[in-house]
Amino acid sequence: MTSNPTRPPRYAVAVEIPPGYHELPLAGVATAISAADPLLSQQTTGTLRESVPKTLGTLEFMLEALAKRNAVYCGIGTHRSADGHPVVSWLTISCLDAGAPRNPRLTLADIAQHKTRDEIGWRVEGVDVGERPLLFSEGIGHYPSPDLPALRKSDDAAHTYQMEAVIPSPDGTTVAVVEVATAEVDRGPEFGPMLFGMAASLEFVASSTTPSLDL
Repeated sequence: MTSNPTRPPRYAVAVEIPPGYHELPLAGVATAISAADPLLSQQTTGTLRESVPKTLGTLEFMLEALAKRNAVYCGIGTHRSADGHPVVSWLTISCLDAGAPRNPRLTLADIAQHKTRDEIGWRVEGVDVGERPLLFSEGIGHYPSPDLPALRKSDDAAHTYQMEAVIPSPDGTTVAVVEVATAEVDRGPEFGPMLFGMAASLEFVASSTTPSLDL
């Protein structure tokens, strides 16, 4: 896939966001973060309050990086697992240019080859949902533990379960990427039905000059 995050894709995407998610800004990020800082500081005490600046700084960096990579939606969700355990997850949707028109299955084949070289040991599988081909991936990422006053210091890596569906447009020129991540590694697979439901209902629509998401 000749993905080019700086080149607008031919299509935008329309998809219904599942219940439980709260949208985070991908435009005007610095302004939104600045507005949140005093509110969070007023509502927290002790080490939690000390952690606010670094937490918001990390969030600002992440959201701006996602926006540069043509993310059209980012949200944080709160849910209950099958056994009633509270679970927090991140949902990100991106819309990317994939080059010249061609068979969408060839577009997915290129992406699959690229993912096998990723640092995360992805399990990658081509799946048909109805008449739509998509690429399903899941894996566990290992990241440095956050260095925050409110958290106990640890040399152990933080583990994150990540699940992803890549959906190509009918002409293979655009791909939508739906990603779900949670620190609850054992409960991560429970998001599968939600992910496939979004992949099945997602629609490609005529695009303006910038990637967008219709809810």
